[in-house]
Amino acid sequence: MRGVTQEWPKCDAAKAAGIAEKKVAKALKEGGKKGVEIEGAADMSGLTCFCTRMTEAGDNLALLEVSMEGMNAIPDPSNEEERKGCSGHISKLIIGHNDQTNKIAMVAYVADQLKDQLNATEWMQSVCDTDLGGGVGGKPDETSTATWATCVVSEDTENGKFYLKFKDNALTAAIGYLREKGLFQDDSDSESGDNPAADFEW
Repeated sequence: MRGVTQEWPKCDAAKAAGIAEKKVAKALKEGGKKGVEIEGAADMSGLTCFCTRMTEAGDNLALLEVSMEGMNAIPDPSNEEERKGCSGHISKLIIGHNDQTNKIAMVAYVADQLKDQLNATEWMQSVCDTDLGGGVGGKPDETSTATWATCVVSEDTENGKFYLKFKDNALTAAIGYLREKGLFQDDSDSESGDNPAADFEW
């Protein structure tokens, strides 16, 4: 499957940047576990996009990219009991935050199947530009592409961008953008009102 890899370039880059292997391993493990949960929700509901918070990476963008790499990992077919990743076919925007630095980090990934409907940089830009709850701020990094976008947002009190607000605004804005494009599934999208995706912790 294109867009999903057995190699670990983000992990390698994080270690090369001097991040402790233990921290990299924790971020990767969290991503792998969350990826399997997302895969399960997708199997039951048909969701194609997902937004969620991550805890291990904090505001460290390199670690958050490691988490996304873990989410997209191809499972080992010889070890079905320890499935990890498995969600490379689902487009995602994930958010990490740090209450000490008052910063958030974000990574957006668009799967091959949605390249014609979703652009990672535009998705990230929409989160940065939202007016919701006082907005978020920031802008996608210059290295962002149509399938992989990154951003770190720092508190900017002079311009009314308060961390305690935008760390929550970001997730709501990311989901709102998907709703506008008809790519978000929740109870309102289910004729029966019984949609497993609606019960998942976004």
